[in-house]
Amino acid sequence: DKERVKEKKEKEKEKEKKKEKEKPKEKAKEAKAKDKDPPREKPKETEREKPNKPQQPQVEDSEAGEPGMNAVMLANAQMEAYNDPIAADLPKEQRSKMLEEKLKRFMGYFQENVQIMDLKSGGVIVKGKMFAKRFGCVFRESGEELQGQSTKRFYFDSKSPTYCLDFEFHEHLVTAQPGTPPDGRLGVREPRSERLVVLYEEKDGKISRMWLRPDAENVGGNPTAGEKDIMATEIYKEFEAKLKELKGTEDLGERIFHNYHDIPSVG
Repeated sequence: DKERVKEKKEKEKEKEKKKEKEKPKEKAKEAKAKDKDPPREKPKETEREKPNKPQQPQVEDSEAGEPGMNAVMLANAQMEAYNDPIAADLPKEQRSKMLEEKLKRFMGYFQENVQIMDLKSGGVIVKGKMFAKRFGCVFRESGEELQGQSTKRFYFDSKSPTYCLDFEFHEHLVTAQPGTPPDGRLGVREPRSERLVVLYEEKDGKISRMWLRPDAENVGGNPTAGEKDIMATEIYKEFEAKLKELKGTEDLGERIFHNYHDIPSVG
């Protein structure tokens, strides 16, 4: 029995020795495994940044006209600025600032070297810096009652330059005295109503030239006058001839007509 117990103890000792010998090998294997595939650190959770939306450039009023705007769009936009009412009884400093902003917005639809031409003579009525001074006078002296509207319109659809022929009516219009500087420093006329026919020319997204003629025949003021009626008048034929001259062709493109008179129905 003693021999058996002794043998058993010796076997246990040998097992222990084997385990001790194998421990360094196991540690070495573990170390190699660690080197090969080091534990990855979990990425720190950070707050997701919201994607920045590209900011739209704020268009200054002086840069309102831009490529893509045709003659109709520009004629509408400048008339909207023209009709912006500014009361005469405001404090002087406040009114001056509002008039300056209105003029800046209005001028944004015109080229710097814009010209107003007389249709019949072909002469220049006003151009460049004088154009801004003329309308500075109009806005300052005409007051909040100044109103302009297009009653009939022909638009000739084509590539730039584009053209728009408007029959316009202006109320409470005040301008400088004839033959004096357009800024009105030497006196202004009494408020008046005026009917005009205006041909707008667009180039590079702004109005470059305008041809004027008084609507003495009151074609634009006749609510029942339609496209064919107007095209038969001398006034339309004069502007049509000017358009053909400007475009250098008989083909004026697609002609689009609008009658803006509000005719109430009977019954």
